[in-house]
Amino acid sequence: MESNHIMLKQKLGVFDILKEAVSLIYKSRSFIVLALLTSLPLFCFSIYYELHLQRTLLQISEFLKQNPGFFNYNWQTQLHTTRSMTQMLSNSLIQLGLLYLIPLHLLEICTAFVIVDLASKLQGKTTFREVFGGACLNKAARFRGTLVTSIWVLFLSTCTVVGSTWLVSVYYVILRNFGYYNLYCRVLYKVACMALLANYLEWGAIWSMSIVISILKNTHGANALMLSAYLSRGRERQGLVLTLIFGVWGLGLRLACLFFKCYEGRGGIVAQIGFQCTGNVVKWVAFMIYSNKCEKLISEKKVDVEIGKVVEITEPNNSSSVCFNSKN
Repeated sequence: MESNHIMLKQKLGVFDILKEAVSLIYKSRSFIVLALLTSLPLFCFSIYYELHLQRTLLQISEFLKQNPGFFNYNWQTQLHTTRSMTQMLSNSLIQLGLLYLIPLHLLEICTAFVIVDLASKLQGKTTFREVFGGACLNKAARFRGTLVTSIWVLFLSTCTVVGSTWLVSVYYVILRNFGYYNLYCRVLYKVACMALLANYLEWGAIWSMSIVISILKNTHGANALMLSAYLSRGRERQGLVLTLIFGVWGLGLRLACLFFKCYEGRGGIVAQIGFQCTGNVVKWVAFMIYSNKCEKLISEKKVDVEIGKVVEITEPNNSSSVCFNSKN
């Protein structure tokens, strides 16, 4: 049993999980077709959202180029520039926030629900006729639970991003102007940012796995988050690397699109969103596999502990049990 536990722990490698996710996706053509159809609404809306986002980022970049004093050490100039930029782009920023919080978030959850549900049935070697012939009421209840969990995740991730923005703003406006203590402030700032980034990646894995748990089990909200944190305990590094891979994938596509000015035409944006949706499918299948492996590892560990206790209890009475058998 201990050897099985070690083998399972070795199979929890990030690249093994990604390899298994890709092989599971290409295992069935039906899954690929259904994943494409499921991602189509998200794909169409993401094109509109990405165009609006990149044009807003371009306006911010041009505004900062016209106001080079923002990067000086005068905090009054920085506050004035920030206030002017906020007033000029307030409508665009509010619209982006609303688009992200409501329609985009809802489409992402719907896509994740269908992909994880189908992938779990495919991994269990269930036919797609059995998948669609399942209890609709159970799926509706699980979707409501998943939606509740996603709201928790959205709240926590938004608070983390806002806190990170506040940390950067405090350094840029206040701490950077301390003169003699500037070097110490930079070191402190970099350490804090690195620690916050590492924690954010670990939390991102827990948040993603909590959504998978809500989809596959009758657990949602804070209970799903606590169960996800429990299952990933001791395996935070794998979750961190998984979140980092998919985060770099999405950010790299966006930066490449900005660099090549894809916002001027729609061809580049369509290609970017296509690759993002493909990565999104692989992401949810990978986190489903990661969640199952973590759960199996926990159960194997419990069995090892229970067997160890049984051996310790029966070992002192081993001789008496032999005598009893000999009498029979």
